[in-house]
Amino acid sequence: MIRPIFALILTLAMIPAAHCQGIPGVDIEGPFVRVKRNEDGTRTVFERGNDKRTLEKTTTTAAGNVTMKTIYRMDDKGNPLKCDIYDGLGNKLYKTSFGYSKRPGPTFGKLVQELLYDVRVKRYFPGTKKEKPVHMFVYRYNADGTAQLPVGITLIKGKTAEEIFGRKVDSQVIPDLNELEEVDPANPNSRPVGR
Repeated sequence: MIRPIFALILTLAMIPAAHCQGIPGVDIEGPFVRVKRNEDGTRTVFERGNDKRTLEKTTTTAAGNVTMKTIYRMDDKGNPLKCDIYDGLGNKLYKTSFGYSKRPGPTFGKLVQELLYDVRVKRYFPGTKKEKPVHMFVYRYNADGTAQLPVGITLIKGKTAEEIFGRKVDSQVIPDLNELEEVDPANPNSRPVGR
């Protein structure tokens, strides 16, 4: 009698894992680990900490050598607050901060910008001691809170858009770089809410 009950419990416990095993390219190696097998033979392993406040993403070659590691730190709702990016040898390359809207309404608490800093070379805005990111993403929303396509902005010297794309590209207004506040997209020259 005990053996059939034990078999039933074991079968029921395996159903979620067996269901996920059917997804091509995704393996489950434990309650906090997911593995994505990429078409080129590389693997990406996502491992969540027991406290659910850290997420580690490791990319390896087909032979198993680590090529990149990203460690995210998250709030209690699972939103990323910052992350550190390392190369395959463990050298820290970049750090990222994430900013969320403080504006009451449909965008409250939504991601509004992501700032990427190069930790190997410190850059500052001219005449200030405020660190300058090398790249940023601005996440925009419609009035009802639905997401628009994000805007990526590179803040280090390089080629112009005309040199890359071969035609004139509409320029975007660079928003305020305070990662914890949002500029009104209808009035980009306004002061951010909360100041």
